[in-house]
Amino acid sequence: MNKRIFAIYILIALAGGIFISSCTKGFEDMNKPYNKPGSASIGDLFNYMISTCQNTYQEQATYHSFVYEITQQGTQYASSGYRMENASNEMWSSYYAMLVNSRQIDTLIATDANKDKMTNILAMNKVIRAFRTIKMTENFGNIPYFEAGRGKQGAGNYKPAYDKQEAIYKSSIADLKWAIDNFSTSADQVSLGSSETLFKNNIALWIKFANSIRLRAAITMFDKDNAFAGAQISEALSHPLIAEGEDVGLWPAQIPGLVFDMHAWSFSANQYIRLGTTMWRQLSDSNSDDGSGIFDPRCKIFFEPNNAGKWAAYPQNPTSSTPSEGGDPYNQNRFTSWSEKGAGCIYSPFNFYHEDKVYIPELWMTAAQVHFYLAEVYNRGLGATKDAAKAKTQYEAGVKASCKFWVSIAMNCSSWTNNKPAQLPTDAVLDALIANPKVVYNTADEAGALKHIYTQLWVDGLRQPNDIWTLFRRTGGNLPNDPSNAAYWQNTYGIYHRYTYPTSEQDYNFESWRTETGGTDSYATKTWLEK
Repeated sequence: MNKRIFAIYILIALAGGIFISSCTKGFEDMNKPYNKPGSASIGDLFNYMISTCQNTYQEQATYHSFVYEITQQGTQYASSGYRMENASNEMWSSYYAMLVNSRQIDTLIATDANKDKMTNILAMNKVIRAFRTIKMTENFGNIPYFEAGRGKQGAGNYKPAYDKQEAIYKSSIADLKWAIDNFSTSADQVSLGSSETLFKNNIALWIKFANSIRLRAAITMFDKDNAFAGAQISEALSHPLIAEGEDVGLWPAQIPGLVFDMHAWSFSANQYIRLGTTMWRQLSDSNSDDGSGIFDPRCKIFFEPNNAGKWAAYPQNPTSSTPSEGGDPYNQNRFTSWSEKGAGCIYSPFNFYHEDKVYIPELWMTAAQVHFYLAEVYNRGLGATKDAAKAKTQYEAGVKASCKFWVSIAMNCSSWTNNKPAQLPTDAVLDALIANPKVVYNTADEAGALKHIYTQLWVDGLRQPNDIWTLFRRTGGNLPNDPSNAAYWQNTYGIYHRYTYPTSEQDYNFESWRTETGGTDSYATKTWLEK
């Protein structure tokens, strides 16, 4: 994999005696290595938590081999040979390494003589833990949580029970609420200094991020518990949210030394991902191979023409008569020799520049997403009164924010040289986009308008496919799909509802695993959040 490993050995409470190593490239100078969990400072522990938020190599590979096909954001013309179990192993290890550190931070603060001055650190810890935990349970369903990460508290915690997704979700939302309510701007608060690599101790931004994650989580679970989720949404509307220019994620340009080698891995390592017909139909009004039908500025940021400079979408659900595809559009030589896509590349690939390692971010929450979530709130009346006008305003703001954001990514990425946009989309271009029949928000058609909200979240979230998989499951699949040869999709990808647990669980936490699964783990098991 050509990975530079920064090894930190942690006793995982999930299975006492397991030690893991984790790739935390870009955080080495701020993360001091330690051999015992109790020997690190709060700053070291916290910064390591942030470093574990990077998508793992196998997680990236799984996006391209499975998740894009499940959500129909992309398609592949051949099997990559990757297995979802590989991603499960890496994601599990990364998450529980984070959880051990998070629990240790709680302990160190609770026993510190100055704990009253460490409220902000405690709140930051709760926010990151909640953010990671929400994503983890969305991917796996029930997981060990309340007893997990507590190995230092005794051997009785080495093999924790699995907890219900509902309880985990609500506990994480409660942590976010606590953080929002308790963040302080008081000058006497202890600062993490340079160990706070995410927001550089910007408390206002921490509050916005926490509140935006709470809003997303509450909307995601609304159909499962209207009363609980509605109250959280109502509160979230009274607090600040992420706005334009405050898009949150891991940005290599903002963290010295951070390099995302896994970006290249996720495309170049035996991957056969292409623009599919489902996405193409949401970005272009026609199949003209010269691209004259493209009406969405994001199309040329997300994808690119084939070897002949033509636009051609690969069938989302191919048949035996689908022409063969090949080429090598994701080879690293293209950074210096753009045309080397391979003669066999007859369908449009994902834009090669998303392999960039030093600028392209890994996104957590953007202003565009917040607008779309607010549009759903007002469209459906979630924790607020239905208001079609407000829903339309937020929806259109989301479409425009998304287009500007993604075009700015290309404009500001130094490695992006071919087909680099010279300016942000003009008002005329954006107005034409939101007036397109495939995008326009019709306040007289509530259900159709909601489908548009979900569609634009789907388009905007191209590089957050696990989030879109969650959206797909909690909306009952109310996202764009290609009806042609639908049986292919159902039989090949419709069977997946979650990641299965890693094999290490059977080795080190067998009784809890067996109690949870009945002895048989399955991708087909629906989670509590799923509609």
